Amino acid sequence: MAEETKEQKLMYSGKEISIIKAHFSENEELLIAIRKLFFGIDITGQEKESIKSTFSNPETVEVFRKKVYGLNNYDTPVGQLSDFWLGAETQVFGASRDTIYQAVESKKLVLEMFTKAFNLLANPDGEKVEIGTFMSLSADPLQVGLIARNLYMKAIETSLLTLKSIAGQKTETLEQTVKRLQKDSAK
Repeated sequence: MAEETKEQKLMYSGKEISIIKAHFSENEELLIAIRKLFFGIDITGQEKESIKSTFSNPETVEVFRKKVYGLNNYDTPVGQLSDFWLGAETQVFGASRDTIYQAVESKKLVLEMFTKAFNLLANPDGEKVEIGTFMSLSADPLQVGLIARNLYMKAIETSLLTLKSIAGQKTETLEQTVKRLQKDSAK
């Protein structure tokens, strides 16, 4: 009995991986410029133009957003659904009022930060995300702003690293791999 093999669907389509590779492969300068922009750091005119040029295509913006924060996409392969609010329930079940408040309000702030950051891709001179300012303990006794800041920064850094990794992956067919290995072993 012949066994059928089905390719496992990945979170990113071949087209999306091609977009990632086209823009981010061996382009750490762009990734750093995006990080600086998203963290409210001034960037050069050349970096602004590079960002605007890269993200002038809505497909590129969507692929990037998909990595940074998930929105409901019910066509995603089973087991790979990514939704911004998934996981928040683990922070609130059985938690104190203060912990629930911190979890929900910090996620809301992070979502606002993501929205503001993504607007900067089209207009790098727009309203910046503030990550360096903190409310005093009397104004923000549960430090929701600090929690949001750190969640936001971790999400951006992890996303940029993932894009760098995907962009750097070499793609070759099984036949190409066999030929390369045979050639290497013949040396």
